[in-house]
Amino acid sequence: MKNTIRLGTLSLLASLLVVGCAATSGISGDAIAHKTVSSKEIQRIIKKAGEDDGWRMTKFRSNSMIAEKDGVVTTLTYKNATITTDPNNSSLQSTIEDALNH
Repeated sequence: MKNTIRLGTLSLLASLLVVGCAATSGISGDAIAHKTVSSKEIQRIIKKAGEDDGWRMTKFRSNSMIAEKDGVVTTLTYKNATITTDPNNSSLQSTIEDALNH
């Protein structure tokens, strides 16, 4: 009887340990959400990535930049782990997201 209680208690504790570790080890959502990066660092990465891709990058507000290339003007807005372009520019957005994920 004592062995059964011990085995049950050990099984319960092991289960709690496994569940607790599994709940804290995974990262869900956007890949850049797990990075701890300052706003200034995000601005620097975005500006460099855009310029490396041939865009002229100009800071517009504390959380946005204007990107210009070949007569196309796009406003990039970044907040937390989300980057949006207006009008939508999937090429520029992919370039920026790739830079932030590396």
